[in-house]
Amino acid sequence: MAITVETIHHVGIGVTDLVRARAFYIDTLGFRPHHQVPTWLILNNASALHLVPLAAGGPPRHHPVQHVALQVPDLRSTLASLLDCGCTPFQIDFAGNTHAVTQPLDPLDFGIGTLFVRDPDGNLVEFLQLGHGLFASAMDRIH
Repeated sequence: MAITVETIHHVGIGVTDLVRARAFYIDTLGFRPHHQVPTWLILNNASALHLVPLAAGGPPRHHPVQHVALQVPDLRSTLASLLDCGCTPFQIDFAGNTHAVTQPLDPLDFGIGTLFVRDPDGNLVEFLQLGHGLFASAMDRIH
């Protein structure tokens, strides 16, 4: 019998500067600080992000495909917000090729049709919109 999973509760990522990482996730991406634990950031009633402080010389911060995927209602407005915050969004394909997205009206059809940015520690953050890109198929109906 399979385990029933309702949603992703939280994702943990390694960071080298907790203050800088918190500023990125709170000020740029809109997470809320946890009321007791400074390494936890709240997205909504079901999802959170756990920032794991790493000592210098500790384990690798991130694997090239390790990422946090955030579902957004509108990829175009997300792009505009990322650009306004000084982020460098890009798209990626299954081979790992990237394509920079530098203007609010740039096409969003390269690769899998989602947006990516790196946080201050180099962790990969993906933004996806159901009904767009890879998620425009039957796959979006399972969410």
